[in-house]
Amino acid sequence: MSVPGEKDDRPLYEQFGLRIARRGYDRDQVEAYLTRLLAGAPPAGVVAFDLARRGYERGRVDEVINRLHREAGPGGPS
Repeated sequence: MSVPGEKDDRPLYEQFGLRIARRGYDRDQVEAYLTRLLAGAPPAGVVAFDLARRGYERGRVDEVINRLHREAGPGGPS
């Protein structure tokens, strides 16, 4: 468990509880998006990922991204 305000060095799938599904969102695309979002530079527009075998579970990824956008608020990530 990390201390608030301290950088979390765990892999993204551990930080956010992302699980592998038989068919899910492409893991590399999801991790690249989350990395940009956490750095305060999410791409503009609609979030879309390719479906891939052994990808991240779609519902969980959507939930994490929605939560991060809500926490960032209207002014963008802090």
